[in-house]
Order: sequence, then structure tokens, then C-alpha cells
Amino acid sequence: MDNTCCFKLTDSERERLAGKLGSITYDPQGGLSYITDLRIMAVSVLPRRIIDALAMQRASLNPRPYLIFENLPTDEQVFTTPDPNVFSPACKSGSVSENLVMAFASLIGEPYSILFEGADIVNNLIPSLTAKREYTGLGSEVELDFHIENAALKYMEDFNFSPLGLLLTGVRHDPQGPLTRLADARAALKLLAAHDIECLRQPLFSIKVPYRWRRSDALATEAVAMVRGSLCLPEISAVFYPDMVQAQTEAAARAMENFYMAIRQVSLGIEINPGRLVYIDNRFTLHSRDKFKASLDEFSNPARWIQRVFVANSLWNHRHLDPVKSRVFKPQEVGAC
Repeated sequence: MDNTCCFKLTDSERERLAGKLGSITYDPQGGLSYITDLRIMAVSVLPRRIIDALAMQRASLNPRPYLIFENLPTDEQVFTTPDPNVFSPACKSGSVSENLVMAFASLIGEPYSILFEGADIVNNLIPSLTAKREYTGLGSEVELDFHIENAALKYMEDFNFSPLGLLLTGVRHDPQGPLTRLADARAALKLLAAHDIECLRQPLFSIKVPYRWRRSDALATEAVAMVRGSLCLPEISAVFYPDMVQAQTEAAARAMENFYMAIRQVSLGIEINPGRLVYIDNRFTLHSRDKFKASLDEFSNPARWIQRVFVANSLWNHRHLDPVKSRVFKPQEVGAC
């Protein structure tokens, strides 16, 4: 793990932040007033080293592949896990975790959600007992292999709906739960031969839209490049779990396989526990989640509870989507990209 990407609050900093987070009422819609309150609070309370790290990430002149924040405030009690798509404040003693992930998100970009990913601004990623083998954040018994989040959505008509980045924080820990793995594509590209990199730069890969966005199996991009831009700050479009990318030639398929092996080689694993928050730069950092068998609590609900927020540079590209809530958007009929 790169120590320059890791930041730990002191106990006094954590307690001060906890008091402020607990005083703000969580707004599941992500209203502007709520986000402004969080921004004002965060700038006034967070230590300068944290604010500087988030500001550097937002500026994107020298972005880190990921940011890991430790010793963060947590809700005092978590009683059980909710239905992932139903906001259930009775499941825990407050809204510290929601306000925490939203406060950090608001200092990097503009937080938002897509209705297919979660009904509220903060998505609850909880293993589904009826969808164990789905390749989504709600699955558990299949590996959600390395991917750029919503990679195909970079190419939806003239708009880019793929997030700038995503934030994950732990609410409840499953001792049998999986590791989340992170891989900086820049490090992986250094391991590849020049002819593989050249192949990855060519429009030789068709990427399917995410499972939750699909209305048919035919929804995919035209042939696009998997790597764009400079190798020191590339834009990556890659998804390595099954049935997501079709290489157009044998050479493209070999280059993709070599890239995948390099991604695995440079990756690191981390647990998303309560008190820890991870930001993943979705432009060139891939992430995965190991498969696991979910533990159940005394109410027969899954023990693992992760919360996630997407961020964008701005919401301009989302202007043609239906805002079912302030910052929760519903896509129109999804056709071929």
C-alpha cells in the first residue's frame, strides 16, 4: 500500500468531526442545501492535510490512484442491515456514516446516484440473499473482478455517465467478508510490451453496459480503445468480469489478457471496515471485490454493510436524465451506445 495515499485522523480530530457529523440531518435526496451544509462543516473541521489531499484530487493535476482515510467516526450502534433500496434509519443509531461519505465526496466533486445503482444519494451495498451470483455490488458468491465503474457509460451518445470516482465506507463488518482490491493501471501498463499498449490504444474493444442498466443483451459500445491519453495520466475503459468486453481481434484479446494479468500483479487488497473510507479514482484505478459467503445476523440479515457515493466533475452531463430525487437520476431508455 502506498503510504502517500493514506491519512489517519487523531483521536481528537475524530471526536470533533463526529460531533459535527451527528448534528446534520441526512437528506437521502442529496439536496443542495444539505451538501452545502456538509461542505461548510467539512472545511471548518477537517485538518488541513485532509483538505489538501481532497483538493489535489479534485484539481486532477497530480491525482493519486486512491485515498484511504483511517480512524474516522462511526455510528454508535448498528442494529441490523436494511433492504439495500429502502432508507431505514431505524437500522442504526444515527446518520454519521452517510454524512461522513457525503462530506468527503462533496470536497472532491459533485455527489450523485443513478437509480439503477441505489434509490438514495448514498447507495447501500449489502449482499442480496436472492441475487448471490449477480455481478453487481449486491452479489457475493461470484468475484466482481477488476473494472472501471460503469466503463461503457463513457460512450453513451455524446455524454459521459461514468463517475470521476467513488467513495466506499464501512458501516458493518462481516468477519467472513471479502477484500476490495485496488489496481493502479499506470503501474500495470509499465509491465506491458509496447505492442500490447499500442493494441490497447486502438478502437478494438466493445464494452457492454452494466448488468443493472441492460434492457437486452445487445447494449454495448461501438469498438473503442481501452487506454487513452498519456501513460502517466491515462483514461482507462476496462471491465474484466464475465461477458462485459468483446475484443475485435486475436491480438486485442491477447493484449487485454496481458493487461488483466498485470492489473492483478500490481493490485492490493483492503477491507472496507467501519472507521475507514476509501476514494477510488475511476479514471485509471480499477477495483474488484472477492467472492464470499455472507454471514447472517440474529435477524437473518447479511452482516456486511458498505456505503458508496459516486462523484462527477459536474452534473452537466446528467442534465438530460430524469432527476427522480435532487441528485438521483433515472436514465432514459438505454439504446446502443
